[in-house]
Amino acid sequence: MEADNWSDGDATRRRSALHRVWRALVGFLRRLRPWIWFRARSSTWRVSQWGAGQQPPVQEARVLVLGASDTGKSTFMKQMKHVFGRGYPVDDRRRHQPHIRRNLLESLHKIVVAMGNYDIIYDTLETEAAAQRFTDMEHLDEFLREDAPIDPLLVEQTRLLWSDSGVQNVYLRGNEYHLMSNAEHFISHADRILNENYIPTVEDILRMRYPTRGSVTSTYDLGDIRMTMHDIGGQRPERSEWVNQLHDPTAILFLASLSEYDQRVEEAPEDKNRVEESLDIFEDLLDYPPFKATPVILLLNKSDIFHRKIQYHNLRDYFPSYDGPSDDELTGRDFIAGLYKDVALRHGRHFVVRFTEATNTENFMAIFSFIRANVSRNIMSRGGLF
Repeated sequence: MEADNWSDGDATRRRSALHRVWRALVGFLRRLRPWIWFRARSSTWRVSQWGAGQQPPVQEARVLVLGASDTGKSTFMKQMKHVFGRGYPVDDRRRHQPHIRRNLLESLHKIVVAMGNYDIIYDTLETEAAAQRFTDMEHLDEFLREDAPIDPLLVEQTRLLWSDSGVQNVYLRGNEYHLMSNAEHFISHADRILNENYIPTVEDILRMRYPTRGSVTSTYDLGDIRMTMHDIGGQRPERSEWVNQLHDPTAILFLASLSEYDQRVEEAPEDKNRVEESLDIFEDLLDYPPFKATPVILLLNKSDIFHRKIQYHNLRDYFPSYDGPSDDELTGRDFIAGLYKDVALRHGRHFVVRFTEATNTENFMAIFSFIRANVSRNIMSRGGLF
């Protein structure tokens, strides 16, 4: 009798549990009904528009990639090739070998010259002797041919220099003499880069400094979107050609560097801050009549370098209106973003902004998903779907 009572109670509990599951499923389907209706209507629209069994045409997007020099436009384009293009096979990576070695040796050359200009003494006579190797770039050109034989002493001399306290001090002052932002990456990997069997990694290529001359156009098939991107050189003489490259673009991708708040424009005759230069370019872009209706996506790039630099270069020293903590990364980058927002407000323009690290592939993919969604939305809006 006790066994029968236990069995009946167990069955009741099972029925109660099944009933709760059923009610939850019904509730879920009810919440899903609007989405199912929307998908059904979308499918019906596509069939009526393109015919049963046919696929809608691929959306065409044309994106201008603009910004001042050395803001990361080329790095962004290299990421596009790495993620969505054919990547970097060994032969292609080998082709970049001389450029990366030049980045390394030119960085050392600039540091050594700055040591003399600032009258900073090396820690040891041995380090001072090693520095003589890098005083003249002409004597280093022999190592800048593809697969050129490398003097093993170069690696040891680089190690000596990089371990010197005076060199480290001058490195932190790199904003004063236009030291490239990725100098530390190349110098700290000198033993690999100056090896006779060196083949560049993808990270080396992404961090490589190689100014874009003229316009570089690349097209990527991304499933439902065929995106053509126009990377146009950011050097001062080339900016006048921006407006002639492409009329009525789908979107403009404007890159600006967060980390250049403490640097001056190298090619400018006047003493001008690089962020101020970028703000002027941004304003000219927003004010140009053919781009009045073009969506603008602002990428404030090099957030990783900004994170390091703001620890020892106070933003207030370069922008007195900044009243936040001297070493606060988030407050500092929001201040710089606000400068661009003020420009947009003056022109009654809306834009979207993201903080980026173009050399980081994971970060790039997250940012590009955002860009792609915005570009797709603009295409559909132009087509009257929204």
